[in-house]
Amino acid sequence: MTQTVNVAQVAATSGGVVDIKVGQIVLGGVTIGQLTLQNTSVDLTSGSAFLRNVRTVVHLEFVLDWWWDIGFASDSGSDDLGGISVPFNLGDVSIPSLNNIPLSIPSVVANNVTAAVAPITSVDLGGGSFTGLTAASIAVPQGGFTLTGLQVASVNLSSLEVPETGVGSVKVQDFHPNANVALPSVQLGPIVISSANAGNIATTNAIAFNGSASRQSLAPFSFGIFGGTLSVDPTFYVSIGSLLLNGVSLSVTVQQAILHALGVPVDVRDIELSTINVDHLVATTITL
Repeated sequence: MTQTVNVAQVAATSGGVVDIKVGQIVLGGVTIGQLTLQNTSVDLTSGSAFLRNVRTVVHLEFVLDWWWDIGFASDSGSDDLGGISVPFNLGDVSIPSLNNIPLSIPSVVANNVTAAVAPITSVDLGGGSFTGLTAASIAVPQGGFTLTGLQVASVNLSSLEVPETGVGSVKVQDFHPNANVALPSVQLGPIVISSANAGNIATTNAIAFNGSASRQSLAPFSFGIFGGTLSVDPTFYVSIGSLLLNGVSLSVTVQQAILHALGVPVDVRDIELSTINVDHLVATTITL
């Protein structure tokens, strides 16, 4: 016949651990549902810049706004006269220095951010203390045990008090929570990086962009009953094969970083607690 020691409650007023060591804390892939950076300021300085294979195309589109007036009749209109494209192959361009380029970013939002975090090793917390320890509904062992050669019908103890208890050491090889550590929202800030050296920064792909300027009107003309204005709409296209910034240093200020739906799987390995002292241990309603 198997037996189980049932304890309704075990309580300890206080206690302490002389030394707490954790061999390794393994953090799995960190997932962030949404990352928001608010009011970000970046000051960038580069020792020199090198632009390789720079090519630009300037396109000029001409428009004629015309009118005529013969007294008893008149008319006006606008006609597209077509355009011309002028290419410029600038080759490689070297810029001696780029100083104090301020960038202000009101808000940056990134969704579904993932990150890999290296394990934290050899953590020594140097000991600790606790108060008000309570454990309830204890069954030892859970599956019961068997006594051979000893007949015990039942045992009932209303209370058992131990003034002081000591344990030399406790070791846990691995502790793995069933669920990830989840934080609905975390706010950080302000975050200030006063100075950081980024070394050399190079683009991995070509850079291409275009832009347009406002319509430019040339001198109007008039021949009495007929006149008009010739205007031009400039558009430019720029292509840069690669960009290299040498000796980059920067400073960054983020007023607030908000992390939503943060989840981290945790695995704690090689936990060691040395010299555990428990004061005034009380066990109530012990039955066998």
